[in-house]
Amino acid sequence: MKPIQDRKFARRLLPLMVVALSQGMVKANAQIEEVVVTAQKKAESLQDAPLAVTAFTADMLEDIGAYDATDVAEYTPNVSIVPIMGSSVNIRMEIRGMSTAEPSLTVDPKVGIYLDGAYIARNSGAVFDIVDLERVEVLRGPQGTLWGKNTTGGALNLITRRPDGEFGFKQQLSTGNDGYIRSVSTMDSPMLGTVAGKFTYMHKQYDGWATNHGEGESNLASEEVDAFRIALAWDISENLLLDYSYDNTRSDSVPPPLQITAVSAGGTSDAILGTYDISQAQFYPYNALQELAPQVEKHDRIEDFTLDNVGQEEVEIEGHNVTLTWDFAGITFKSISSYRKYDSDFPRNDLDGGTWGLMEDGVFTALPIFHASSVKEQDQFQQELQALGTAFDGALDYVIGLYYFEEEGEEVNPWNATVYQSTQPVLLRGIPLGSYYGIDNKSRAVFGQFTYRPSDDYYLTLGLRYTEDEKGLKLLAEDPRLTEGREFDEDWSKFTPAFTAGYQPSDDLNVYFKYAEGFNAGIYGIPTDPNAEVIEPADEEELTAYEIGLKSMWLDNTLRLNVAAFFNDADNLQITAFVEGNRTVINSGSAEIYGVEVETTWMPNANWAVDANYGYRETDRDTIEDVADADGKHSGRLGIAYYRPMGDWGLLNARLDASYKDEINYSTNGSADVKDRWLLGARLGLSEVSVGGGNLRAALWGKNLTDEEYGVHGQDLGLEGGYGISGVVFGQPRSYGIDLIWEY
Repeated sequence: MKPIQDRKFARRLLPLMVVALSQGMVKANAQIEEVVVTAQKKAESLQDAPLAVTAFTADMLEDIGAYDATDVAEYTPNVSIVPIMGSSVNIRMEIRGMSTAEPSLTVDPKVGIYLDGAYIARNSGAVFDIVDLERVEVLRGPQGTLWGKNTTGGALNLITRRPDGEFGFKQQLSTGNDGYIRSVSTMDSPMLGTVAGKFTYMHKQYDGWATNHGEGESNLASEEVDAFRIALAWDISENLLLDYSYDNTRSDSVPPPLQITAVSAGGTSDAILGTYDISQAQFYPYNALQELAPQVEKHDRIEDFTLDNVGQEEVEIEGHNVTLTWDFAGITFKSISSYRKYDSDFPRNDLDGGTWGLMEDGVFTALPIFHASSVKEQDQFQQELQALGTAFDGALDYVIGLYYFEEEGEEVNPWNATVYQSTQPVLLRGIPLGSYYGIDNKSRAVFGQFTYRPSDDYYLTLGLRYTEDEKGLKLLAEDPRLTEGREFDEDWSKFTPAFTAGYQPSDDLNVYFKYAEGFNAGIYGIPTDPNAEVIEPADEEELTAYEIGLKSMWLDNTLRLNVAAFFNDADNLQITAFVEGNRTVINSGSAEIYGVEVETTWMPNANWAVDANYGYRETDRDTIEDVADADGKHSGRLGIAYYRPMGDWGLLNARLDASYKDEINYSTNGSADVKDRWLLGARLGLSEVSVGGGNLRAALWGKNLTDEEYGVHGQDLGLEGGYGISGVVFGQPRSYGIDLIWEY
């Protein structure tokens, strides 16, 4: 069978090649089914891939009720994906201690997101409902060879379904508490000549879990999302395929509230006479920090707020992807072309936890501690060329390629902050602060990976990549601190090799050692003084990683055990920090990061399945006093599933999951840390029910059943330096609902 035919066959077969406990199918021999991944840009078994990767098929995601990236992290060791402060769209992704929480366009994420092989440059806009997924792959460790931009943490690969040329219709409907509704409609067209099509539309709305009793939007943590995707597959010939897709997502959301967990003691002192507004040259005999202090709550979740500046974050994301695949002379050539655009308008963002001002003569005067607004746009283009093939009678397989990426963007993000400074007897308001900048970035790379098998039992893999990155920063004249715009640029280059040696005596055992290098190019952070004669970028971040892995199947394919131990040596770590009243990027020194990950699945019989994972991560920094330990040491999960045929009624399936995350230190002074937590979830479903000529599946579900009060992200807003507050974004309370899926 030719390579393209192999790929087409694998795509059609993949939905069936699912771990039996997640597929919800009772197998007579109770064996764990194979899962196919493309983590090395070629289709191969999960157990054959010599790297730490966790894969989720569409059926698995459905069975665990995971509908966005944040859910996936609960099922993956040493991975954290959470919404960040002041946004429902931007996310913080961390893998093995490497993360970036800054939504600024100037900062490259340390975990790359890829949609059908195309890199999505920004964590801004990364949490959106990509509809009709075929699978999700989470790659842990630096991706310095095969995957687009260099990333020191890892990669999140999203792969969508290809139209199969047969008429089909699928309707998903979910409803739950707090006004949660999610509807996904998918239609496949029959072949029209040599072209097949697919259309998917998704609508989601949620009223949120917290209430604002002040000015502006009242439903905090609410969202309304509409998304659609059009996919076309053209089989031009037996050896030539063309795939095109367009996706569009529109989101109107109100971020989860920032709950204030600490206020500067100096800022609440009776020695503070009041607040002076520099921009208005007006004095108010009112101490806003003192008013806020009684509202501080570090551990218990608050669900009622009085905020005076709450608006909607309006985001539109659209993207085009064209993939051409050509099989010629035993080599598969592939071209991936992608264009994406992101626009955001957030006119009113309240980040001070809810402080009211002074009432004089019946007129209310709000004294904001931290209000912000933002208008942001970014567009990007990517072109990648690949060649995949084999040589020496199949003893050598290879992937070689060229990569090009460019992006432009602008953001205007003024702050209105009330500042505490120990040298002043008053709080200061109206100081020009915020971000007013544009970016112009380019990246070019040549790469290759070669795997040679000197015998059936051993393999050696060599990876090579050379990257050149150019970064341009434009300071906009809209900045009130500037009289005219200014521009800066810099470039970096790096050769990042990788090497793997493996021993695989059978399909049931694979042991490997991997060495890999990764880097993040230097960064022009938002300057603390935009009038400085020279704006120096942060240096490039470099990472050398070592990994020993075991992938194994036992007890006649009823027990799967995968283990990975890693050691990362990182230099010039890039972090975001408040410096002189601005949030910018600095180098924090070096670190040694090491840990272990265990993933296992056991099927004792045809009715029961148990799956679990555990992650441990330790970080030793040379600047530990200055850097927050941004993720916990321990993470883990235990899941138990039960299946029972119900005759003509279909198949009963029940699932119970418990996941653990260790405490997380988002601040060096403890003011924005979050405690460790357990989350308990459950699903009870009935599937394989014949209704109207199609198949019906239904499930009752609950998440955070114990109503755990836990933080997901924290931020020290200059508690010791200038702003006087720290806060934590809390996770969603107990939720529950029902899923209905009908497929024809």
